[in-house]
Amino acid sequence: SKLIDKKSSADEPQTKLYKRRFFILGIFCIYSMSSAFQWIEYAIITDIILKYYKGTSSLAVVWTSMIYMLSYIPLMFVATWMLDNWGLRKILLVGSSLNAVGSLVKIGSVAPNLFAVSFLGQTIAACAQSFILEIPPKIASVYFGPSEVSTATAVGVFGNQLGVALGFLLPPIIVPDGTEEEIASGLRILFISSAVVCTVVVFLVFLIIKDEPPISPSKARAISIAAESFHHAKHSSLGNYKRSIRVLMKDVPYLLLLITYGINTGTYYAISTLLNPIILYFHEVNIVGEIGLTMIVAGLAGSVICGVFLDKTKLFKTTTVGIYVLSLVFMVVFIFTLPVQMLWLDYLTIGVLGFFMTGYLPIGFEFAAEITFPESEATSSGLLNVSAQFFGILFTLSAEQILNGHGVQAANIFMCVALVVGTIMTVLIKSDLKRQRANEK
Repeated sequence: SKLIDKKSSADEPQTKLYKRRFFILGIFCIYSMSSAFQWIEYAIITDIILKYYKGTSSLAVVWTSMIYMLSYIPLMFVATWMLDNWGLRKILLVGSSLNAVGSLVKIGSVAPNLFAVSFLGQTIAACAQSFILEIPPKIASVYFGPSEVSTATAVGVFGNQLGVALGFLLPPIIVPDGTEEEIASGLRILFISSAVVCTVVVFLVFLIIKDEPPISPSKARAISIAAESFHHAKHSSLGNYKRSIRVLMKDVPYLLLLITYGINTGTYYAISTLLNPIILYFHEVNIVGEIGLTMIVAGLAGSVICGVFLDKTKLFKTTTVGIYVLSLVFMVVFIFTLPVQMLWLDYLTIGVLGFFMTGYLPIGFEFAAEITFPESEATSSGLLNVSAQFFGILFTLSAEQILNGHGVQAANIFMCVALVVGTIMTVLIKSDLKRQRANEK
């Protein structure tokens, strides 16, 4: 690889940026995209899945999404321990292999009585998510310079959101609401296409991904490596991981961020999972995929723009609070304009909502990395994702029960109230940018 030299002196670590970092980030984005696509591919065509797989309940289809959230909670601890002890390459190989195996299993589930096989494949693929969500800030810190880390994290999140966008767009197009034979043909195309991409990703990870560049990209990363070496020498691998968890659990600003990140992202998961019944209540079903796509595409722009903004300004607390407030505002706007039943207005409001809610994802990761430095970015972001999955399950199940018992708008108001609580708690987070101080010194 060609190197981009950074000035160094005898009293500070040498730093270099490798152009290989862009290929590594690109491969990770494809990997994350292939996983996120599978997350939502059933829920977005709930009515067609119920029509094809005989005797299947709507709750079972909802669980094809929630199994991703549930499996992540215990497996994240395994994945982050493996990342700290095995390195980036091996953990990405494990995750991409699980993703590919799950997608291959689903190819054999195209029959009206084989929903259990389809759910098994979905569960295996869901386990791969534990080896994905905490990776963007890790790749950013390991391969990218101090003026690039937030943007790199945002691009890593971008890959995941692109997968969700395709998951909203393609299944309604590929799988028609027609006869049993037509649905079966569509599902077969959907599953085989996904399996091909997932399998190719395994080979790309094997051929290109490396654990670390030979020389650190930033002074903060060099300090972090030294701290990791010190703790590994002082503790066993498991003992060091427990030590890191204890440090984070005593950090009050991080604990507040842990809860608020879970609330915001959990609300986003609930909206995505229940978008089919929410939109179907007010509009024809054939626009559900398009409205979901609008939310995610706007979010793609939001995640990248917010990441670039953060790299330029370093206003972590201000940006986090601002995006949280705007997520709340446009959630309120969205739910109270739905009954108007004006399509262009629904597209606009859910687009702006997606811009801010998805834009919050990389901001949360980077804010956590700043206030918890020099602890592992994978551990801090992994715990944020555990919180997101927990609240995602809680809010999805609660909102579905409220929706069935009290109507769509009652479920939407429930999610608004959650965002109000999250906004107040975000304002209370103390901003101590330890990583920035390390780079400045």
